[in-house]
Amino acid sequence: MAIKTPQQFIQSLKDDRVVYFLGEKIKDVTTHPYMQITIDWAAADYVLENDPRYRDLMTYVDQDGDRVPFIFNAIKSKEDMLRLREIVKLMARTCFGKPAGAKFVGKDGLNSVTVASRRIDKKYGTHYADNVENYRKYLQKNDLALALAMTDVKGDRMLRPSKQVQHKDFYVHVTKETKDGIYVSGAKTHISHAPTSNELIVLPCRTMKEDDKDYAVSFGVPANARGITYISTEPENKEVGNWFDYPISGTIYINDATVIFDNVFIPNERVFLKREWEFAADVAYMFGNFHRLSAETYKACELEIVVGAAALMAEYNGIDKASHVQEKMAWLIGLAESVEVLGEAACEHYMTDPDSKLVYPNTMIANICKFHFADNWHQATKYLQDIGGGIIATVPSEKDYRNPATHDLMEKYFAGKAGVPTEHRLRMIRLIRDLTSSYEDVLTIHAEGSLAAQKLMIYQSGDFERYKAAAKRAARIEDGIKHPIYSALPSYPPKV
Repeated sequence: MAIKTPQQFIQSLKDDRVVYFLGEKIKDVTTHPYMQITIDWAAADYVLENDPRYRDLMTYVDQDGDRVPFIFNAIKSKEDMLRLREIVKLMARTCFGKPAGAKFVGKDGLNSVTVASRRIDKKYGTHYADNVENYRKYLQKNDLALALAMTDVKGDRMLRPSKQVQHKDFYVHVTKETKDGIYVSGAKTHISHAPTSNELIVLPCRTMKEDDKDYAVSFGVPANARGITYISTEPENKEVGNWFDYPISGTIYINDATVIFDNVFIPNERVFLKREWEFAADVAYMFGNFHRLSAETYKACELEIVVGAAALMAEYNGIDKASHVQEKMAWLIGLAESVEVLGEAACEHYMTDPDSKLVYPNTMIANICKFHFADNWHQATKYLQDIGGGIIATVPSEKDYRNPATHDLMEKYFAGKAGVPTEHRLRMIRLIRDLTSSYEDVLTIHAEGSLAAQKLMIYQSGDFERYKAAAKRAARIEDGIKHPIYSALPSYPPKV
């Protein structure tokens, strides 16, 4: 089957999926005004695939002679990873600093089970790697939108999945097994684009112990499978179609839904992990490795918008020559460019899985990059708001600007530097208001893993033997422990 057109993708969503939005059941996601925002965002993926300018980046011709999306490819080399990064960057620049939603998170889940399945097969003689490859081929041949369902609702965070008190469905788990497959129940939350996807790939979100083995499960499932219910998150945008007041949230609605599984049947050929509890962490951590790279790639593009908005607002307000503004601009530029460079470095200094020989981003660098932009995001929005001024919080709406009774008043009194159209200044004010919302602040901190998760991965990735060897050499400590770098160095000061 050929690459889908945007129209074919939208048509593929006309089924009997169960989706709730603000207390009401949606009859058809393709005709619902808010779902349309999510669908349009995902459809951008298909627009780019069909655009002659980007087709060779986004797609390739497989061994059967079919043109398929590259984004679902197993990552076998540094070049593959850099190409994947360029795809995410193109998507992000197209979608105002956010990646297109059709396959963005799902691809990282697929990469995760691609690596982990080989490890499980090696120990247990299972055939999960074959299942993964067949699923990959199915996704590619049909050019499907794939969402990733990973974060369980968790219940009592101090209790492991199997020890929950109120009920056992706080984590997705196997409820029954037959010769043909398994049945699963539970709930996942923060699942981006799930109500408007074709498929879900489900991963465990944490380490497990043997008592938790029923919760160590990973699989692929059609988004409209019987027993799946979606409860959509409340959108930031309160007015569909108003791109003046809501330039970002008016065109970007992630729909981080809660996905509920009620005894959903999963055929054996779609199972990638089943009760091999000691590998749950491998699946979760490997997803983190890939998704950190995706996050920092699109965030570097979003930071381009932040820096541009700060620069333009400084010009519009006539303060671009002020030393304190230039100092803030220098900091913002440094943040944007360092995130870009660190993301690229995570690919250049890639790591290789010993079992599958597949490559993945450098764990240390990818987590440092993600922590770097997330930990500094509030400072970035603070500078942007400071340069923009208090008008960001109190600006009247487009309705007032378009109202003949108030238009001339706003045109006169909301003007900035001479030569700058008032409408341009108002549009930039609304952009900054959207970019620095409380939703965006929370999303940046917690999406793609919390700050605590990045710090843990950075700590675990630290080469402590190298650090200690460097310190012992400087302190002239001789304890007989050899290090391949520091023990081979000549003495210093040199003996001449």
